Amino acid sequence: MKRKNGFTLVEMMIVVSVLGLILAIGTPPFIQFLRHYQSKDAAQIVMGVLRQARSRAIQEKNNYIVFFNLTNSQMVMVDDDGGGNGNPENPGYNSSNRGNGRADQGERVFGPYELPDGQVFGMIAGSVDPEGEYVTRPVTFSGNPPRVVFLPNGGTNEEGLVFVMPRTEFREQERGTDQMMIVRRSTGSVIRQRPKYD
Repeated sequence: MKRKNGFTLVEMMIVVSVLGLILAIGTPPFIQFLRHYQSKDAAQIVMGVLRQARSRAIQEKNNYIVFFNLTNSQMVMVDDDGGGNGNPENPGYNSSNRGNGRADQGERVFGPYELPDGQVFGMIAGSVDPEGEYVTRPVTFSGNPPRVVFLPNGGTNEEGLVFVMPRTEFREQERGTDQMMIVRRSTGSVIRQRPKYD
């Protein structure tokens, strides 16, 4: 008697059941890993924009501002040179606008730089700064919208924190995928650390 090649219905149902079980067990950790990876990517984007603003401020010897749009998860960098590329001979230059902390007509705007899809400026309630003080906002710089000014000496107008995380974890206040960046006032350096909670 010749045996036919192929699978029986029972064999196929066993394979499908095993695959379903493997997917059910493996999917949540994989999704968590993917979200953590995307948060690291979002943190790298934030750090890149901040470091670029610092570098440009030093090289061009004028202030650069980074504005944070919390609603749209975006950042914009502005050359606060008074317009006309900071050249007093240029008709687009206005000396009263140079270094005023605003985006004025004629000043170069870079961006918007967007966080990866599904990432937001967000934090876990009960997060603390490196000194152990409670943090109440995902971007702690002053202003509306929040902003940080990089100065020609490499420092900033104030020290601050920036938190990014997946939107889903932010809504559910789930720890583990959030990222925290510290911007030092004296040096303008940007450091990423694991967030701490009370």
